[in-house]
Amino acid sequence: MERCESKELDAEIRNLIEKSSTFTSHEDPEAVAQESPNHQRASCSLKTRSETNSRGRLGCTWADVSEMEAPADLLESKHVLLTKKKTVLANSLEQQILSLERQRRELLEVNKQWDHQFRAMKQLYEEQLAEMKTKLDMSERRVSELEEERHRHPPEKERLQVLGRDRLSQEMKETKVLSEVLHDMKEENKLLKQKNASMIRKQEHYECEISRLNKALKDVLQKKHQSVPGTPSEGVDKNSLEDMRTQLEVLQQQVQIYEEDFRKERSDRERLNEEKEALQKINERLQSQLNKLNSQIKTCVKGKEKLEKQLQQQTKDLPVQSERPSYPPPLFLSPCVNYGNCGLVLHYQDPRVHPMSRRAHEQQQHSPDYQWYVPDQFPPDVQHKANDSSSEKGAHR
Repeated sequence: MERCESKELDAEIRNLIEKSSTFTSHEDPEAVAQESPNHQRASCSLKTRSETNSRGRLGCTWADVSEMEAPADLLESKHVLLTKKKTVLANSLEQQILSLERQRRELLEVNKQWDHQFRAMKQLYEEQLAEMKTKLDMSERRVSELEEERHRHPPEKERLQVLGRDRLSQEMKETKVLSEVLHDMKEENKLLKQKNASMIRKQEHYECEISRLNKALKDVLQKKHQSVPGTPSEGVDKNSLEDMRTQLEVLQQQVQIYEEDFRKERSDRERLNEEKEALQKINERLQSQLNKLNSQIKTCVKGKEKLEKQLQQQTKDLPVQSERPSYPPPLFLSPCVNYGNCGLVLHYQDPRVHPMSRRAHEQQQHSPDYQWYVPDQFPPDVQHKANDSSSEKGAHR
């Protein structure tokens, strides 16, 4: 009867018993070998409920018949084996239940950890999303403020145009003045070279004349010394001696005059050389300044073109508004950096002025025409200096 009751157990318990039996068979093969006959009898209890019921009835009838036929010792041994098997199964089931409980606790702990991590990540992502939303709102507000500021204040393009125009005109004026001074210095240097050449020719002429006079004086003195020691001859006249003395005095005075002229010309030549060196230094300094200004003009023009491109790009990127008038593009002319009659004319149009009023204003007032040219007259300071030098030379002469 106990076997019949064990055959009618729950399906889950039967599954656990089957698992425990396989587990014990792997652990103790000798016990499994000893209990194999009994296990064959108990295997019928691991089927479905219908099969277990039918086989249970058959097993019960077979057990009753065997009990009636078998002796009492055999029944007792079977009973002991059944009890041992039940205890082993109960122990294995308890161990499985404990392991399942442990696994359940571990799974619960893992689920708790996953839940905690999920909540933390969710909170972190929510905070990041809120922060990005605040940043987006701040950037949108900043963009709107910048748009309002751009519409409120005058365009930056006009201010840059005015600055570039003023700087370019100032540098062009300075370059013009320096080019005029440089041309004046070149002309003065040319005149000084011509004067120096004439002075050198005069010096050579004076040296030849002095050598000739010295030679004539030497001949006269030799003749005089030759006539003094001896007794004068009867053919020598006293008048000729007087004439020779007067001629000697005249020659000595001429030699003194030529000497003074020579010294004066030498001092003038030295002074002119000093002035020429000073003018050459001034010329070099002005040439370096002119080169610097030309390079500055080129860099300024390049920067202005770059700013113009940037402003055009910005105006292309900005959205076009219908209520704001469309400004015409400014007119920029590339500078012509050379000497001669090459003019640089810069006309800037004011975008805020109506075309008709702008045309009338242009008729009344034209833009200045800055040209690179070499004037024929000196500047006032150079002209004054040239007049002073010419007056000094006239006084010396």
